[in-house]
Amino acid sequence: MLTDDLSRELTPEQRSASPARLLGRVATTLGFTAVQVWAFFELASLHVSGPVLVALVVVMAAAFLVTVEAWMEMRWLASAALRTPTDSGGDRN
Repeated sequence: MLTDDLSRELTPEQRSASPARLLGRVATTLGFTAVQVWAFFELASLHVSGPVLVALVVVMAAAFLVTVEAWMEMRWLASAALRTPTDSGGDRN
């Protein structure tokens, strides 16, 4: 019997993700976040208007949403990695 919605959505690979894989994903997400922050400050210094400004806003908004989703996934994967088989109703044989 599974105890919550989070454990129902996990595949076996996600339940037993290796620490190296998790560390790699965290490093990638950190790198993407750093580039996102750098790009925001670089683009904020530009003086553009009209369609170029609209395009920049749309691209930056999409990148921001990707960043938020990536950190939510990191939290989800970390909680799955820390979860024991008995937490999700499995056997500990």
